[in-house]
Formats: sequence, structure tokens, C-alpha cells
Amino acid sequence: HINLSGLNTKFYIQAADNASKGKLQVNWKYLAAIDGVRYKNDFSKATNSNTNELAAMFLEKNSTSNKVRNSNYRLVDLDVVLEKLSFDKKQKERVYTYIEDLKYTGTLKNNLNNVSTQQFIQELYPEAAEIYNKYGVLPSVTISQAILESGWGKSELSTKANNLFGIKADTSWKGKKIKMNTSEYYNQKIVDEFRVYNSKQESIRDYGEFLKNNKRYKQSGVFQATHYIDQANAIEKAGYSTVENSKGQQIYSELVIDIIQEQNLQLLDFQCEMNYNKNSQ
Repeated sequence: HINLSGLNTKFYIQAADNASKGKLQVNWKYLAAIDGVRYKNDFSKATNSNTNELAAMFLEKNSTSNKVRNSNYRLVDLDVVLEKLSFDKKQKERVYTYIEDLKYTGTLKNNLNNVSTQQFIQELYPEAAEIYNKYGVLPSVTISQAILESGWGKSELSTKANNLFGIKADTSWKGKKIKMNTSEYYNQKIVDEFRVYNSKQESIRDYGEFLKNNKRYKQSGVFQATHYIDQANAIEKAGYSTVENSKGQQIYSELVIDIIQEQNLQLLDFQCEMNYNKNSQ
């Protein structure tokens, strides 16, 4: 099995993200599993340059008309990379075993084998994938915001109104409304009206529409962003949330990114982009 105690997950998440920025999402578990095999589980042998080189092997220029949304890249299949690395049958099998070993590993100390959190993520994923196909908002960002805004679906607003994103009922909203307390600024409480939905799925659909219909999201680069870090920053820049820390610094994108890395939500982006490739071939 993979040497989990010697594995620095953040190192691999970062290597995958460095390669993915402005392109498509590389799967960090593939990098960790391959290094585990080629360095015989001695992760101290992994260097920045070797791992960055490996990550780059999972992306290639795409000059065909089958694009993943508007990306000029496509993701390379794991088996193709293993062939290029001249791995034999045993090594390939070990890579797949190691990937399975990493099933519940993220940046959190405890593993991700929590039934209720995994169920929540899986429940939202199909609709989040639709929002990606339709608008280009990454599933990792959609689901992370839902987790953050609704406290894993346990907030009063989400249990009473299925409102996962804290979207307010402005004048454009013709549906049902609910009055709630809000605490956007450090230690300040305000009462506001929020949108009511029939289901979590409807809440996700409306979130996609909300971003699309508010010009400021396009202007801040939300829809140009092809990577979760860039997209989370663009959403903060557009003023989605004014949440601040005690020093008055905006911390919304940081919170969104932390949840993505803790829960491996960027691997949902990878999944979506791989499927997008397959669906269009």
C-alpha cells in the first residue's frame, strides 16, 4: 500500500494546481500514486521539478474542434501517461492500488470517509456538473460555496428555504421569500429577505443564473477562469460576499479554496472535464 505517513498531500495538490492554472484540472492523486511507485514509497525522493514535469504530462494542446468548453488543452488519460513512463504491468497495477488507497485523503488530518459529508457532495454534484456545462462555473466552486454558505446544508436558511448560497430576494425575484438574520460584517447583524426554493437542485440552478445575469461576475473574470483558485478569487472580486476577518481583510475566496482542497472537490472538476472530453468525442 501507499506510504500515507510519508506523503505530503499539499505538495501534490500544489503540483497539480501549478500545471492546471489556465488549463484543465490535473488529478493530484495520479501524481502521488505514480511517485509512490517510481520512488518505491520513499516520497523524500520527489522533487518539485520531477513532479511538475509529471503533472505536465497529463495535459496536451488541443487543436481539434472538440474543446472542453473554451480550453485549448485536453487531459491525457492515466494509461497513456503510464505507457509514456514505460511502467510494466506490475507497476501499473500498483498505481491503481495506490489511487484506491488515497480514496479518503485530502488536506484534512482525519480522512474523508464521513458518510453525511460525502452524501451532501454527491447529492449536489449532478446539478453542479450541469452548471459547469452550461456556464463554466466549476463544480468545486459551486459545491464549496454551498458548503460554506449553508454549513453543509444545516443552516436555518437551507433547511427552511433550500437556499444553499445565501442569495437574497432582490426586486428581480418573483418567487417566495423568507426573512432572516445575516452576519456579513465582523460582529454585525442585519435582517434581510432571502429567496425560497423547492429543492437544493433548484437553488444550484438559480445560483448559476444569478452569476450569469449579474454583469459584475463576467467583468471580474468568473467565466474566463478555468481553474478553481482563479474562479474563487474572481467571485470574491465581484463582491459575492463581503465576509471579513477581525483585521478587516476579505477572506471569502480563501475559505472557498480551503474547503475545495480539504474535500478534494477539484477532483470533481477533473471528472467533469474528462467527461466533457468523452461526451464530445
